Amino acid sequence: MSAHRTAALQIEVARHPQVALAALVHGMVQSVLQDNHYGHDLPLGVSLKVQDRLEGMAPDWPESPAAVAQRELQQVAGEALPQDSAELFVALLAMEQGELVRLLAVCVAATVDVVTPRATAHQPGAELAQAVGLDMAAWWQPTADGYFQHVPKAAILEAVGEFAPSHAARLAKLKKADIASEAERLADGTGWMPAIFRTESPQQDAQAVAVDAGAEAPEEVAAVADELPQAEALAA
Repeated sequence: MSAHRTAALQIEVARHPQVALAALVHGMVQSVLQDNHYGHDLPLGVSLKVQDRLEGMAPDWPESPAAVAQRELQQVAGEALPQDSAELFVALLAMEQGELVRLLAVCVAATVDVVTPRATAHQPGAELAQAVGLDMAAWWQPTADGYFQHVPKAAILEAVGEFAPSHAARLAKLKKADIASEAERLADGTGWMPAIFRTESPQQDAQAVAVDAGAEAPEEVAAVADELPQAEALAA
């Protein structure tokens, strides 16, 4: 009998998009905004996996602009929602569809995972980055402590050659620590990003995929992957 009831409930949910959306958001809100991974209550076979390993890989992640912005966004999204599961579902059912979709976006965002053990020519999530217009310059800056000190001297000089070419020869005579400090100063305000943070166009991305079949990653990408601490390499 329960199989027939399940089938009937499935078709009815399929006919009621607002209920289906509210039910989906219900479980996600409990997991992402209310830290209640096991209290979804509603009989849905849909689950999500929250990305919760960034801090272990990048110790400076909690203070990063993106992490701070995400915490603030989640706090605003969840502060007016009931904690009780039944009351939460009633509140979600009463929401406009657009509001539900925005809440869904906040929850889905917490599941995004493009962490890789090594930088590659084709970065995972490239299509998603293109779709949202990701600009890493808005969320990350190349500093001595966070980047330049962790890549080879040659990679720093190559980067300086891109954003401050007239200073490359002068910096080549300095010690690595001084080069890193100067590189941070010179990079400030230029918008320069390491290759692993640059968003490719769809055409460039397709070319990269074609070349990647048997080809090594670009020299700069390989150098970054080899020299960055695990936190930096994986967060890339």
